[in-house]
Amino acid sequence: MKENLGNCTKCGSKNIIKNGHNSTGKQQYHCKDCKAHRILESEKKYPEQRKWEIIRTYLEGSSLRGLQRIYHVAYQTPSRWIKKNDHFIANNRRNSCIS
Repeated sequence: MKENLGNCTKCGSKNIIKNGHNSTGKQQYHCKDCKAHRILESEKKYPEQRKWEIIRTYLEGSSLRGLQRIYHVAYQTPSRWIKKNDHFIANNRRNSCIS
């Protein structure tokens, strides 16, 4: 009986197989359709409230390295969130200046 391993995170295919472990010991998978090698699910999931708390701290003037020390997140993580939500952040800044 074939075990359902999930879907490929790149192409969404169910045609995946186990393919050893990465350097941190996580199970890796190989997608036979798109040839991707990766883990299926990331461990770190930040709640939306926590994300916006970190973004607000950055907007108040804290550096990315400071966020790394305070919140124990990789400095690239808040940077990626800020880039992804740039238009939303800009609108909120404009509205807060008007009020």
